[in-house]
Amino acid sequence: METAGKIAVLTDSCCDLPQEYFKKYPIFCLPLVVTCGERTYRDNIDITVEEVYDRQKTENFKTSLPRLQDVNDTLDAIARQGYTQVISLTIAECLSGTNNLIRLAAQQRDDLDVAVFDSKSASLGEGALAVQVAQYAQRGVPFHRLKPLTERLVRDNRVFFSLDTLEYLKRGGRIGRVTAMAGSLLQIKPILSFDPEDGVISSVAKVRGRRGVQERLIRLVTDLAEQHPGEKYNLVVCDGNVPEEGAALEQALTDALPRAGRVIHGKIDATLAVHLGPHLLGVGIQFLKSELPG
Repeated sequence: METAGKIAVLTDSCCDLPQEYFKKYPIFCLPLVVTCGERTYRDNIDITVEEVYDRQKTENFKTSLPRLQDVNDTLDAIARQGYTQVISLTIAECLSGTNNLIRLAAQQRDDLDVAVFDSKSASLGEGALAVQVAQYAQRGVPFHRLKPLTERLVRDNRVFFSLDTLEYLKRGGRIGRVTAMAGSLLQIKPILSFDPEDGVISSVAKVRGRRGVQERLIRLVTDLAEQHPGEKYNLVVCDGNVPEEGAALEQALTDALPRAGRVIHGKIDATLAVHLGPHLLGVGIQFLKSELPG
């Protein structure tokens, strides 16, 4: 029989959750790392997303793995607060080795039982998973049940986001020069998503001009909702330094899908801003199967 334990959720600074969720739920956040030249910064501790936006116009930022010391410090903080079991949900493994680093650190602990999952997402796609799992833990769902529930939530979680420019993906080597130039000249705004099977980012739609972006994002989410009639769901909205557009997107999304159990609106983090640049808009939906705890 499984020994009852106190369960925490470990995520990273790419989750883009507003601070209120860390206060309300047993969620711990590992800072990811941004570099520029010889300088290294911990996301949202040593550098803010606003600083990245301002400096990336003339400076070349990169990202790297979290510091092992930060991983161990975060696990120590979890243990000090009396938690004995951990669900880890961090940025998609195809984008970062963060999950593997946590696995290696967890293997050295005899005070914590850590289950590491690939979120196959990022930003509030990852954040929504952390909140829902933490809510289940808070409601008393035991660890042995929480692990398969987490796997199911990952499968039933989709986010879509649009970039204002392909320039920063090109800088990071994520896109070819010709493609980036064509996108700029034609003012084509790609809408991207994480593949639910492997977490790889791919283009799911293209919109000419920024005015059609919100409409297409909402259409993508509502189409998914129509494929899951009667299912409960949560919604997420994210923006990259465009709070007014983000607020308008949230209003339009909740008007289209008024039955959401929760709507989380956050701003993009410094780590993602390095690769995606400013003016991002994103939406997502998280389906909750009826047999899951309420």
